Amino acid sequence: MKVLLKYHLYFIGLTTLIISAIVLNWGCPPNYDEAHAWNIAQYLSLPEIFTLSKIEGHPFLWYCLLMPFAKIHFLYPYSLYLINLILIICAFYLLYKYAPFPTYLKYLITFSAPFLQLYSAFARSYTLGIALLFATLTLYPNRHRHGITYLILLLLLANTNLVCFFGAFALGVIYLYENIRKDINNKVISLSTQQTIIAGLLELILIIIQFYGYDTNIPKYTPTFSPLQTDINNALHPLNIYIYILLLFSSIVIFIKYKRYTALYFLIVTQSLLLTSFLYLYHGSIHHHNFFYIYLICAFWLSNLQTSKENFKQLLPLIILSSALIFNPANQYKLRDKAYLTELQKSALHINNIFPHEKPEIIVFEHFDANIILPYLKENITLLNQTTTDFKTLKGFQESLYHFYIRINIYTLEEKARQTPTLLLFRTCEKPSYYRANLAFHKKYQLSSKYCLYTVEIRQ
Repeated sequence: MKVLLKYHLYFIGLTTLIISAIVLNWGCPPNYDEAHAWNIAQYLSLPEIFTLSKIEGHPFLWYCLLMPFAKIHFLYPYSLYLINLILIICAFYLLYKYAPFPTYLKYLITFSAPFLQLYSAFARSYTLGIALLFATLTLYPNRHRHGITYLILLLLLANTNLVCFFGAFALGVIYLYENIRKDINNKVISLSTQQTIIAGLLELILIIIQFYGYDTNIPKYTPTFSPLQTDINNALHPLNIYIYILLLFSSIVIFIKYKRYTALYFLIVTQSLLLTSFLYLYHGSIHHHNFFYIYLICAFWLSNLQTSKENFKQLLPLIILSSALIFNPANQYKLRDKAYLTELQKSALHINNIFPHEKPEIIVFEHFDANIILPYLKENITLLNQTTTDFKTLKGFQESLYHFYIRINIYTLEEKARQTPTLLLFRTCEKPSYYRANLAFHKKYQLSSKYCLYTVEIRQ
């Protein structure tokens, strides 16, 4: 009992996160984004991943973490979910042990919707970024004694995803400034400064290798169904962007009043970069918009490192936001696709049963469907996109990122149908047959209540 009372935060907090992850993922297959990352890690080499980054937009680190499991196709999707769960547990262990917050605030952060309802179950690079961000803040007080480790953490954080790059950039500039200021006083260029510059150059090289030469001719479309303000309001519900601006302004006033200039700089830089990127680079979704909240947590973490007192007033903006976000159900958005994802999973397993040893070639017009079913299929089954390119190849992944396909090349399909009389089409079971130019498609296998396999015939 004494142990439970002493470590109640760890027992209750981590157990709650584990239960939440199990409940949210129970019977819910990975969605497109989760499956797509797994497929890339399984079928592409590291140089190919660097090539794909120029189109895909995500750095290499998450794929490298998945690779040891994806290459041998180890217990998909359970290993994917387990990796994510371990990361969120590590992140909150660091928060509980090292964050300079009172216990009640740590509970509020744990139970806030972004963590309890989204990142605990959504197996993407954002959970990895949160774990690395909390690890970096944990080491922050000893950054000058462990400079190499600190710089490695910043490099890893910068190569997780774009929103995490903003945090790494802000913390890296702070560290460089501190070293240069110390060098000016000592009139010498220290080893720490040299190491920081080298790390910055290394990150610049990685950015160039991964993202320089982006092909602007490739049609890429990110669907946006509502204005940015509406989506941010959705992420902040039951608050809204105006109340958040008030909380942000209050935080800035607090940092200025108590001379928390490092926290002030970090907050302004990360919030500005997030907003700029959402306005001009990428609209983002709720798992991106939640980083307004996450970086506010980080800013107060930096601020409270300078005091040993648990001052309620100094933490009030974060307390208000964390309390409000407990009542935000919007972070469970993955569950809205549960029926759709389950139908695809059943269809893929049925295909495996139909073709235990044969080597069928199946065309899938919808790249979302293809990426979701691909991890379930046996190696003897080949999926082709509408250009008859194998989905497992670099070219296939590049074409699958078009989001809204270029016009289907009927002549390519006709040629493939002539070469492969056993060619099949995967699509919804809306009609018993339908036509596309000189091609006729007739239903042959009912895979689930929604999906079927069709034969492909050339009409004379």
